[in-house]
Amino acid sequence: MQTKFAMTCGILFGLSACASTGTLQTTQPGTKLTGSVTRGVVEPYRVEVSLNGKTYTGEWRTTAPTPEQKAATSYPHQKHIGQVRSTLKASDGSVLDCHWDTHGETAEGSCSSGDRSYPLILK
Repeated sequence: MQTKFAMTCGILFGLSACASTGTLQTTQPGTKLTGSVTRGVVEPYRVEVSLNGKTYTGEWRTTAPTPEQKAATSYPHQKHIGQVRSTLKASDGSVLDCHWDTHGETAEGSCSSGDRSYPLILK
């Protein structure tokens, strides 16, 4: 019994160690913005973004890179790149549309809501 408990705790600890924190940045004054991506062993990953008092949640799945992304990346790194399109929703029904390019454990792109856009960097 103790062995199973120890193994379960070890697996859960290992899975919880796979969380990455994404930082949303904007030059617009008065905007309060934070974001996180919880990466598990397999996709889809969970995304949660807090923007001006609202929390938007959703998932992301990585798809094949664009031809432009492949052209800008050297051959050994091409197997680690991709793109993401994700629509995050708040409890009041409002949406935050996000898109970014990935490279390994990092990402760069933006999220938009209405006419405002917020650059996204995931490290």
